[in-house]
Amino acid sequence: MSDRSVSQTTHRTLIDLLQERTSQHPDKVAYTFLEDGERESSSFTYQQLDQKARAIAAYLQTQLSPGDRVLLVYPQGLEAIAALFGCLYAGVIAIPAPAPETSRLKRTLPRLEAIAGIGEG
Repeated sequence: MSDRSVSQTTHRTLIDLLQERTSQHPDKVAYTFLEDGERESSSFTYQQLDQKARAIAAYLQTQLSPGDRVLLVYPQGLEAIAALFGCLYAGVIAIPAPAPETSRLKRTLPRLEAIAGIGEG
C-alpha cells in the first residue's frame, strides 16, 4: 500500500509527523470523530490538534517531569487524541484508560491509579 501524500522522510516520532503535517497542511483534517461509529460529529485540523496538544503539554510541564506517568481518563473522542499528543510533546508517559460511568468513578479511579502507579501512598 502506498500513500502518495506521505513524504519520503522517515519520521522518528509521531510529534515529528504532526509537526510536518501542520506546517505543510495546517487546514487539512487530521482526525474526525464518528458518533456511534458512523456519523461525523467533530474534527481537528492538523493545526487545531497541534495547538491543543501544545497547550496541554505546557500545562503538564508545569506539573510533571519528563518520564512521569499520566493517567488519561477520557471518553472516546478528539480530546483524548489531543491529550495523548500533549503527553508526547511534554515527554510524559500516557496511560489511556476508558472513562468509567460517573456512578462507578469513585470505585474505579483508585484501581486505575494503582495500575498506573500514580496513586498516593
